[in-house]
Amino acid sequence: MNEAAPTPAGPSALRAALRSVWRQLCETARLAVGVPDYGTYLEHHRRNHPDTPPLTYEAFFADRLAARYGRGRSRCC
Repeated sequence: MNEAAPTPAGPSALRAALRSVWRQLCETARLAVGVPDYGTYLEHHRRNHPDTPPLTYEAFFADRLAARYGRGRSRCC
């Protein structure tokens, strides 16, 4: 049988895979510490609310900070 051996994916494919893994790790770390992703927000807004303009970058983060910390002082201390 003359079956050709599978060709290895080149260095560019490896770099692309590593970049993808790195992006996923960064996104996971941001979500774990509560840092919202403006790009994801823009994609969501474009898909679900095409008739309204999205928040600016600054307004988006101000809104997320208010949503996270806007309840006043913590009662722990």
